[in-house]
Amino acid sequence: MKDDRTKGLIIAFLTFFMWGVFPIYFKFIQDVDATQILAHRIFWSFVLLFLFLFFTKKLKNISLLLSDRKKALALLCTGCLISINWGIFIWAVNLGDILSTSLGYFINPLLSVLLGAIFLKERLSLAGKVSLFLAFLAICVQIYALGRLPFVSLILPTSFAFYGLIRKKIAVPSFEGLFCETTLMLPLACAYLGFCAYSGTSAFGAHSTGALLAFSGVITVLPLITFAISTAYLPLSTIGFMQYLSPSMSMLIAVFLYGEELSFYKIFSFSLIWLGLAIVGFDSLKRRKNG
Repeated sequence: MKDDRTKGLIIAFLTFFMWGVFPIYFKFIQDVDATQILAHRIFWSFVLLFLFLFFTKKLKNISLLLSDRKKALALLCTGCLISINWGIFIWAVNLGDILSTSLGYFINPLLSVLLGAIFLKERLSLAGKVSLFLAFLAICVQIYALGRLPFVSLILPTSFAFYGLIRKKIAVPSFEGLFCETTLMLPLACAYLGFCAYSGTSAFGAHSTGALLAFSGVITVLPLITFAISTAYLPLSTIGFMQYLSPSMSMLIAVFLYGEELSFYKIFSFSLIWLGLAIVGFDSLKRRKNG
């Protein structure tokens, strides 16, 4: 049992480490426009997921999912949401604003709590209310500092929180769901890549950039596989705390590798979010101990 937990911790750490170093990968291809990178990510994720589902004999489930009109429509919505999330993240990283993506993914769990309370009628504890208020204050600090809405830090958590909400409502398996989403987004991705090839703006070819674009499928699917494996060995509470490793790494990468400025206002915003997450985490542990 102890060995299983150790194995789970190692796999979970590798998973969140991979997600944490995502910005480095996208920095290597920052000369390619974000829309083209997104189109490649959708296409190559589709290819890898197809192979994965084929060899795990789960491909037969896809036709059943897409034949259900209600689920197909929901998966079309989640496909749009995850594409927006991926696209904004790529655009922000290429623009040199990794810190905003990091803040966004710190806000995400708190926003998910809010959506759960609104749409799933989940009871919001006092700790949850305080944490959401702190997140609201952090956003206000960003608005004051920037003089505008922190677009990236709001769109990333909002798109992903609604993505998670809809996926929870339709209860579709992770890999089959993502394959359906990439399948539904594939025509647009292929159309754009075809346009790039026709107009001579395609970055894909027999060179390092082409290989890195093809690798976008691996960086999307591999962490999902390791994440799924880790959940078999660890309780979700442990995984929930470990998920903050990824945006923490992104923040450190932004500051120490790419020289992004961690101003007083950004430090204050991050501090408010961290305090909110600590309050929610402590309350969760206390409830579990009492229960």
